[in-house]
Formats: sequence, C-alpha cells, structure tokens
Amino acid sequence: MPSPSSASSPHRKLLHSLIYWAVQRCRMSESPCRLTVSLKSPSELAGPSPLRVSVSDTGVGSKLEEFLELDALARETPAEKWDGTLLITTTGINDKAIYHYQFNLQEDISSSARFSKLATTYKNYTTFSGTEVCLCLSNEADLGEFILWLVDFVRKILVLKAANLAIELAIEQPSSAGSRNVCLPCDSDDAHISITTSSIERLVSGLKDYALSHGNTCEKCDACCMNRDRLKIGTGTAKNVGRRKSKGLLVEAVIVVAPTASDLSCWMVNCSSTQVLHFEDFVPSPISQSSFSVLMSMDWQSYGFKLKGGFMDDEGNAVLQWDNLTFARVDIAVHTYHGVYPLILCIFSFSSGCFGVDIYHWVFQVFSCYP
Repeated sequence: MPSPSSASSPHRKLLHSLIYWAVQRCRMSESPCRLTVSLKSPSELAGPSPLRVSVSDTGVGSKLEEFLELDALARETPAEKWDGTLLITTTGINDKAIYHYQFNLQEDISSSARFSKLATTYKNYTTFSGTEVCLCLSNEADLGEFILWLVDFVRKILVLKAANLAIELAIEQPSSAGSRNVCLPCDSDDAHISITTSSIERLVSGLKDYALSHGNTCEKCDACCMNRDRLKIGTGTAKNVGRRKSKGLLVEAVIVVAPTASDLSCWMVNCSSTQVLHFEDFVPSPISQSSFSVLMSMDWQSYGFKLKGGFMDDEGNAVLQWDNLTFARVDIAVHTYHGVYPLILCIFSFSSGCFGVDIYHWVFQVFSCYP
C-alpha cells in the first residue's frame, strides 16, 4: 500500500493506513458499502484523556495479516502517542459469528501478548459483513489541525465518487461552548452519475465539484456554480499488464480548467497555484518523485500555461505554480489503481478540451513511472 509522507504526524499516518484498508475491503465487496470514520475528543475539562478513533466498514471481513502492515508505524510511534493497541471486530458474509480481537503492535513479535482473541458473539441468523477498528491516541496539542487534515482527507476521497462506497465522517468535540460535530455534504450538481458510470467519468464529475467548491471548502462560489458547463475538461487513461509489478495497473488523469476572466466576484480569480490531487487505490496518497518530475517537465507553455515552479509539501502533495495565469484556474487529479481485468497497454480514453491541452503524452509518462 502507499505510504504517507514521513513528515506526517503518527496520528495522520495511522488513520491513512486504517482508512486505506477499509476502502480496499469495500472494493472487494460485491455490494454497496459504507465506510465510517468516527473521532471523539475529550472535553476541555477531561484533561489528558485519550482521543478515541473508530474506522468501520461494511466490506468483506478483514484478515488479521493486514494489520501487520502497521508494524513499522507502531515501532516509530512513541508509546505516549499510541500504545500500539487495536481493538478489532470483524465478520465475513458467510460467517455465523462476529470475532473480536485485541492486537498489540508494540509488543515484541515473539510475545504471546501481541495477539489475543476476545469473546465471540453471534449473528442470530442475520447476514452481513464488515470490520471495525478502534484505538486511542494521545490528545495532541495540535488536535484542531489534525481534525482539519482528516476532514480534508475524507473530502478528497469523495472526489473519486467510487461506485459502491458511501463515506461518513463523525467528529465529536465537546467544549465549554457545547459539542461541535462535523458533517460532510455529498451533494453534487451532476445528475448524470449512475451505477454504470465509469471511474474516469466519476473522477471528472468529482473534480468538477472540487473545482466549483474551490478545493475542499465547504461552500460553493455563487459566481462559479452557474458556470459548470463552461469548465474545460481533459482526460487520459492508461492500462498495463506487461510488467509484473504493475500488472492490471490503471492510471487515470483529469484536468479541469475554469475560465475566470468574467467571474470578477469569484475570490479565486487569477489563482496562481494548483494542488495536484493524487490517489492510489481510491485513497489520497503522496505523489512519487518520478511522477512529480513528469509534471514539472511537461511542456505546459505549448498549451497556453506558463509554469513558474512547483514543490512537494510535507504531506507529499504536489503544488504547481503558474506565472501570469489571468484567464483560468486549473485543477488536476491523477488516480492509479489496480483493476480487475488484465488489459494490454494502451490509451483508450482521450479528450483535448482544456484550452488545447493534449494529455496523451503526459498520462503515458506518468504511467511509465511505475515499475
């Protein structure tokens, strides 16, 4: 699985991993799934009480081996930040029982205390599957920043509009002024999404919504909402099974250009930078250095854009900076994931509506970065 940036806090890397595996379990399910991330912080009067986190899904039951992927993260996380304990509840669709485990990743691998099975409960003739992982984290001083990151992370997942996945984020933060809850609106102006809509079309729709809300802000801009049809779209897709490590790998890229010259009331007029949304296996992920190099080396000027520079931030996000971009705002998303069916390397989807931006070669180069 993709690894979050090493500069990320332990809390962020841990949540990234747990959400990643929950999404993959939902992808393996043949039924619509719900993923719920719940975070409950202690009240201001509770002192150093822990931050309680739950990640649950209704996908296929989990395999305990999945959680061994967290070994390295547990070793690098100070015990005062997280004691390494996971409480896991899981069941498969054909299981009659619901299994409960306590997993301590801070224990030595040979220790018998590392893994313990708790009391089993039973379904009473009902049929369902799913997994819930609960843990307690230290109540960090930067809790507000952590919550903002989590909200932003989940909103980015919504950009993909995965066909069988609904996402809930529940944050309860009691304070002297009362409890504060966060909910994410999932509404869209696009009425053309159906169960048969392809993943690239879903990404186009999601990136349009993202562009119209100016990137993960809660409220859409009145000046832009009326101009959805004016958005210029470029898309490209590549598939391959020729190399063992990239067997079944798909790369999908979308560019949305929003003309802004006439939208003088829009606060994003003449925006000079673009944060590239990068996803791996339906989860936001740091971009690789090789893919970032492709973005930086692309001949943007031949398409009407002048690249001033770019950088990768501490979270592994790519940011492109434009020079004299007075006519438009640019949003870019790249999604790499492993598909179900093996196909020959090809570019099967292509359009060039982005002020002449031909992204055929760009997608091909991004694809070639994967071993």
